[in-house]
Amino acid sequence: MAQEDATRNILNRIRAINESNSNIYSVRKGILAEAADMQEKKQKLDAIAITNDPKFGTNALQNQIEQFRACVDSGAQFTEPEDGKVAESPLIYMPSNGNLIFSGVIPCLNNLKFQYVLKTLTGNGCFIWSDGMIINKENLQILNKLYGNYMSWKDTWNSESADFEKMVKNMIEKES
Repeated sequence: MAQEDATRNILNRIRAINESNSNIYSVRKGILAEAADMQEKKQKLDAIAITNDPKFGTNALQNQIEQFRACVDSGAQFTEPEDGKVAESPLIYMPSNGNLIFSGVIPCLNNLKFQYVLKTLTGNGCFIWSDGMIINKENLQILNKLYGNYMSWKDTWNSESADFEKMVKNMIEKES
């Protein structure tokens, strides 16, 4: 009988240890979930996909795309922004540093990828990537238009950035 009591006591102590560890795990799990939630909120604040949502103004993204197509190349392609996939959006704003990125593809230049970055260390944020593009008069004209459009885009956003930053700040505060 004494052995059975001793065994019960040992088992009760083991159960108590397991229960206290599972409580610690629950607390840790809750802390981890909270940390993940905060990381997700931080990522949302690090980069915002600008869309045609009225909170960004009237057709903000569509206006950018139409202006680019009118000035550079009518066949330019832009990804469709999806919820939660900010990196794939053609127009991205980063509130932490006030930077803006606009990107797309020009199929007639062998799918040349371009990216406009508003704020860079050098002041020149017109970037291109291409495989096997032919250098000829027509393609150089498009590249010149691309760079000219970048300069115009940069000047426009620099002059409107203060208003845009205020609008995004108000939008972020409403979501919090």
